[in-house]
Amino acid sequence: MLFSYQLLNESSSHVRLSKPWEVQRNFVQVTIRQSALDFIKDWRRVSGALTNLLPCRSLFAVSFCFCFSLIETCLHLMNLRSFLSGMPFQTLAPPFGTCASSALTLNDKGLTKRAFIKLAAVRTQISINTNPDILNKQTTLFRHGYAPVAKGHNGRVLACTLPEEVMHEIFFACARFAVQGETEGSWSWVNVSYVCSSWRRIALQSQDLWRYIDFSHPKWHSITFGRAKTCPLHIQTTITDRNIGLLYRTLQLAHRIEDIHLTAPIQHIYSLLAILTHPNPALQSLIVDVRIPQDRSALDVYDPPSFPTDGSPLLSLKYMELHSAPFYLLTPRCTYLTHFHLHDLPLTERPTLRYFLFMLEKLERLQYLTLDRAFPININFDDTGDIRALGRRISLPRLRSISLGGSVTEIANLLDSIMISPSVRIICKVYTLSDLKINIWKLAQQFSSHSWAGVDRLSPLETLVITRNESCSRFMRGFQPNPEFRQSLRFRAFRGDCERGEAAFDLTFDPDEYNFDDDAMIVALAATWKALALSRVHTLALQNLDIVTQKTWLEFLKTLPSLRILDITGRPPSGLAWALLLNARYHHQLCGSDEYHRGAHRLLVPKLKDIYLHKVDCSSGGFMVAPAAPVNSHLDLDDSRFLDVLVASLTERRYFGPTLRSLSISRCEYVLHQSVEDARRAVCHLICDIRHHRNEEMVDESSPARYWEGWDLNNCQLRHFHRLRTLIQLESEAE
Repeated sequence: MLFSYQLLNESSSHVRLSKPWEVQRNFVQVTIRQSALDFIKDWRRVSGALTNLLPCRSLFAVSFCFCFSLIETCLHLMNLRSFLSGMPFQTLAPPFGTCASSALTLNDKGLTKRAFIKLAAVRTQISINTNPDILNKQTTLFRHGYAPVAKGHNGRVLACTLPEEVMHEIFFACARFAVQGETEGSWSWVNVSYVCSSWRRIALQSQDLWRYIDFSHPKWHSITFGRAKTCPLHIQTTITDRNIGLLYRTLQLAHRIEDIHLTAPIQHIYSLLAILTHPNPALQSLIVDVRIPQDRSALDVYDPPSFPTDGSPLLSLKYMELHSAPFYLLTPRCTYLTHFHLHDLPLTERPTLRYFLFMLEKLERLQYLTLDRAFPININFDDTGDIRALGRRISLPRLRSISLGGSVTEIANLLDSIMISPSVRIICKVYTLSDLKINIWKLAQQFSSHSWAGVDRLSPLETLVITRNESCSRFMRGFQPNPEFRQSLRFRAFRGDCERGEAAFDLTFDPDEYNFDDDAMIVALAATWKALALSRVHTLALQNLDIVTQKTWLEFLKTLPSLRILDITGRPPSGLAWALLLNARYHHQLCGSDEYHRGAHRLLVPKLKDIYLHKVDCSSGGFMVAPAAPVNSHLDLDDSRFLDVLVASLTERRYFGPTLRSLSISRCEYVLHQSVEDARRAVCHLICDIRHHRNEEMVDESSPARYWEGWDLNNCQLRHFHRLRTLIQLESEAE
C-alpha cells in the first residue's frame, strides 16, 4: 500500500500543465487523492478480516494483489498526466498476438478501453483539447520501443522496481485468490499481464503461473489453458451453467491435472461424477464440495453408479476431501491416500460399518482421517455384528490424526473399531447431547485407554486449556430462559512434544439443540477429565469457565498434583476460588490432628506458583449450588467478589509454606484498591495495572458484586448471600 499511495502522490504532485491549464490542477489532484483514499479505506476493511486468517507471508502477497487495481488506476492517471502535458508516458503494454487474445481492446490512442473512458470523462469535465495526430504519433513511437523518457520515469516508480521474485509471488497469489472466488467474466487475474511490458514479461516467463485455469469466461479459459502448455493444471472453480461445458472438456482432454477443487450445486455435479471417479492419472488432490438445498429430500440425492469404479491404482492421489459427495468416489484405486476427509455424507450414501472399515483398511498410507457427520449408517447399533464378523479391529499403522464429528455413540463406536497408536491426535466434536449421559462412559473409556497407553512411551500431558462460549444471553426479561441460548465447551490437552498449536486431545461439545441446563456440560467435562492421565499437568488455562461448582472443582484439583501455573481469562471461576479457600481452611484446622487425618485431607495443588488474571471482572459474584443437581442455582447469588475470595485463599495457604510466587492482574475490570493491597501481602510478587481500579467508596453495599450483563438484581425472585463475609464473621466469633 505504501508504494501505491506514494505512486498516487507522485502522480498528483508532478502533473505538468501549461499555464492555461493550471486552473484545473486542483481538480486533478483532488481526483487522484480521492481515489487513493477510497482504495485505502477498502484495504483496511479487507485486511482487518484477513489478519486472523492468513499467515504473514500470505497477507503480504494479498496486500500486493489488492494494490493491483490501485496501480492500474495510477497507470491510467499517468496517461492522464501525459495527455494534459502533451507528452504521453505510455506504460500499458501493446497487444501481443491477435486482438482476440488480448484481454482489453485498444483504441486508436493506444490506451485501454477502461483508461480511455476515464480519460474522456475527465476531459469532458475540464474541457481540455489536444491534437490527436500528435498523440497518435507519440503512441506509435512508444509501441515500437522508442520510450526513453517513459522508461526513465518508470525506473523511479516503486511499483516498477520490485524484484522479479516479489512480482512472481504477487502474481501467484493473485491467481490463487482469483480462482478461489466467483468472478465476473469481464475480469480475470490474467489482466496483470496487460498492465505494462515488464509485468507482462514476468508473467509470461512464469510458466507455472498459467496452470491456474480461469473458467469465468471462454476467453480467459482459452488464454490460460493455451499458455499452460504441458504444465500440470490446477482446476479450482465454482460450477455454473456458463462454465460446465468448459470444465467437462478440460477434465476429459487435459494432458496432466494436478489439483481439482470443485464447488457445485447438486444439479451440476451429476454429469461430472463419472470423470471424477476415473480422474487424470497425475491427479494429486481432489476436493468436491456439493451444495444440497435443505428442502431436498435425503432419499433423492445420488443414484447408484452406472460405471465401473475399479482400475489401476492412482499412485499420485494423496489428498481427497468430499463434502456431501457420493461415497463411491473413494474407489479401490485410491490406496495411496494420505489425507481423507469426509463431510456431511447424505444418509443414502452412507455405507455399512463393515464395508466402511473394509475400505478404510485398504488405505495403508493414511495419515489424516476426518469424518464429520459422515459415519456408517448402522454404527449407532451395538448388535450389528460387523466388527465381530471381521474378527478384529482394523489397523491404520501410519495414522497421525483422526478427527470425528457426530454423536457420542457414533464417535465412541468408531474409535472402538480402529486400533489407534498412543501418538495419534484425537479431535472430536459432539453435535448432540441427547445420548450423552447414557453413553459418555463409552467415549471416556476410549480416551482413557488411549491416554494411559502412552504414559510410559510418550511425553506426558503438560497443559490443559478449557474454553466455554455462549451465543447470547442466558435469560430474557423476567428471568425467562432464552430459547436462542447455546453454549459450547472445548477441552484441549497438550503434550510437551506436540507441534505448535496442535493438541493431543481436542474435544468439543457444541450441541445444535437448545441446552439451557449446565448439567450435561459438567457431566461431559467430568467424564473427560477423569479419563485422561493428568498427574503431570503443570499449566491450566480457563476461559469463561464459570459453570463448574465448588464441589466439582474439588474433585478436579485432586488430579493435578503437579500444577504450577493457573491462567484465567474472561468470566472468573468462582467455584475454583472457593474450592481453594475451603480446602486451605480445612487443612489449617487439621494441622493439630493426627497423621491419618492430615493425610486424608491434603492441600490441593501444593506446587502452585503463578496465577495470571487477564480480562477478568474481579468484582464478579458467584452462585450457590443448586439443591437438586451439582450445578449453579441462578436464583441464589453469592455477592462475594471473585478477587476477594481468591486473595483469601492465597492468604490461608501461606500458613503451610507454599506461598504464591506471583499474581498478575492484567486488563481486568473493577479491581478494588483494598483487594490489591490484600493481594500484595499474600504473594511474593504482584503485577497489576491500574487502568480499571475502583475505590471502596464507589461500591454499592446493597449489591457489592457484579453479574452478567443485563442481569436484573432487583428482581424479587433473587436471593442474595455473602459467603465470604459470613465466613469471616464466624471466624471472629470463634476467636
